[in-house]
Amino acid sequence: MPSGSIETGRHRGAIGLLLVALLATLGGCDDSLVVCPAIAVAGLDVQVLNNTTSQPICDATVTAVEGTISERLVENACRYQGAFERPGTYTVRAERVGFAPLELSGVRVLMNTEACPHVETVTVILRLLPRP
Repeated sequence: MPSGSIETGRHRGAIGLLLVALLATLGGCDDSLVVCPAIAVAGLDVQVLNNTTSQPICDATVTAVEGTISERLVENACRYQGAFERPGTYTVRAERVGFAPLELSGVRVLMNTEACPHVETVTVILRLLPRP
């Protein structure tokens, strides 16, 4: 399994010097240095419900399609998340055995314009109809 590493040893001094130079340059231009957290924000947060009982469906298959990219969303506590840091216009589809599939088009995920840019999470609720 591939893994990443950080070089240490003889390059440590050069990296430290580069970091000091970079901070000095930034500090000289503007004193409001912004430190952004290293997180990936989900653009889509989907809840799938039984339309008859309003109970969550925790074992559905939920996909998001944007252009040629199709992604199966990750389930976490009966919610499905995906499109991490990927703005775009999506078609979101939920399906499960015993229910009619449901698709919602035109779901727009936007990038915010704050100092630390991340996508703005869009919450989608899909209510599946049970099949007789």
